[in-house]
Amino acid sequence: MFQILSSKSSITFIFLLIACALGILGYAELNLAPFAWEFKNFLIGQNLNHGFRLYQDIRDNTGPLTANFFQVLDFFSISIFWNAPIAFSIVVFQAYVFQQTIRRFDLMPPLGNLPFFIYLAFFHSSFELFIPSGAILGLSFLLLAWREIMAQQSTLLVNDRVFLIGVYIGIACLCYLSYSLFIFWAILSLLFYSSINIRQILLLAIGFLMILISAGLVFSYHGNLANFLEVYRNSSFRFQIPSHVDIQTLALSFGPSLAIGLLGLFRVIQKNKIRSNAQKAQQTNLLWMFISVLTLFTVPSLTVIHSVFLLPSLAYFTLNITYLYKIYWKKELLIWTIVGSLYLSLQTEWKNRESLRLGKAHLSIRNEKLMVLGPQLQEYQYNQMVGPFLNWELSKSLFSELDQYKTIVILHDYFSRENPSYIYDPENNFIKIMPYLPNWTRNYQLVAPNLYQRKN
Repeated sequence: MFQILSSKSSITFIFLLIACALGILGYAELNLAPFAWEFKNFLIGQNLNHGFRLYQDIRDNTGPLTANFFQVLDFFSISIFWNAPIAFSIVVFQAYVFQQTIRRFDLMPPLGNLPFFIYLAFFHSSFELFIPSGAILGLSFLLLAWREIMAQQSTLLVNDRVFLIGVYIGIACLCYLSYSLFIFWAILSLLFYSSINIRQILLLAIGFLMILISAGLVFSYHGNLANFLEVYRNSSFRFQIPSHVDIQTLALSFGPSLAIGLLGLFRVIQKNKIRSNAQKAQQTNLLWMFISVLTLFTVPSLTVIHSVFLLPSLAYFTLNITYLYKIYWKKELLIWTIVGSLYLSLQTEWKNRESLRLGKAHLSIRNEKLMVLGPQLQEYQYNQMVGPFLNWELSKSLFSELDQYKTIVILHDYFSRENPSYIYDPENNFIKIMPYLPNWTRNYQLVAPNLYQRKN
């Protein structure tokens, strides 16, 4: 298999692409229940098309461009069924950029279609990676920034195209807010491994800030700039220590990729006789890995879908094995190890698929305006969502801080705008707010356990 994948044949490339595409379509045809975060993204797009404002009317930390992406999907009535083919198309684009960058700047000996294959394999090691997300969308622009950095490092003089690097990272940041830290990766990569000057560093920073300022002006026009700045600060520069469970979950999914990638890095350290461009690329990807580890402490939760930025550098380091090992059977073993680990990872997830996906709705009501005061998003599958409480991790603190005047003002603003037909309250928050919002809460009566209906 190594010999086939390392060939430059276009037929091999097309066959690999078609085989993977058929596999993705087969997965989509299974019509599995969506992941909770996948359904949440669907609701974001739906609510934005109903006139809601992100961060003010919808409490969530999704990047604005990602929210607009799902808004477009909802506008054209593209159902959840097409999520897997859409995600596959995005990853194929990334794999193509990854392979062409290596080939164009001669970062490694000729490897044919092997970079494309390894990138695809790493990005299909979990069913969560079969679905488009902000981290995957933003990663496309980080890879374009990486390509520009490689172009700058391959010449003796850095030119003003560094501006594009800042622009790409800025766009990536608006897709996934935690990507803000990668601006330091770009600056350090150019400082250490190219002849960049102060003016060009400022040009790079201007490109990055220009995108963020443009986004700020849009949010200011819609009256929710303060909400955006709060979410941006908490999502990009608020460090938190991951739990043991989160680390364990990530290790199970990325363990094989991490082990093989680190083995490739170890091999290139042992064999330091590589060309100049390759050395710069290795060190730049090592910086990528370092910034990625820092970014792990800012992501909303340490899950597979929030940590995909680790994979490109691991895929690049893995490629070192394919040319530094001279014995053919070791190279062949590497390919089968990747395929085997991919199969085992997906099979393990398949056995636990019920616990990972959105559960069945418990309420019997249908086609009603519903507000859920809890994390049970599945109740919106057959009803219209009303209210801002989409991300319960961000919203639940409001109901535990009712002794603060600011919280009461925020809740009053939320509830005065909405008149849902039903309120589902599995965590008994409705009773807590009754003394603070009597004019609004008296319009509802309990009709079933934890279910309130608006009085006629």
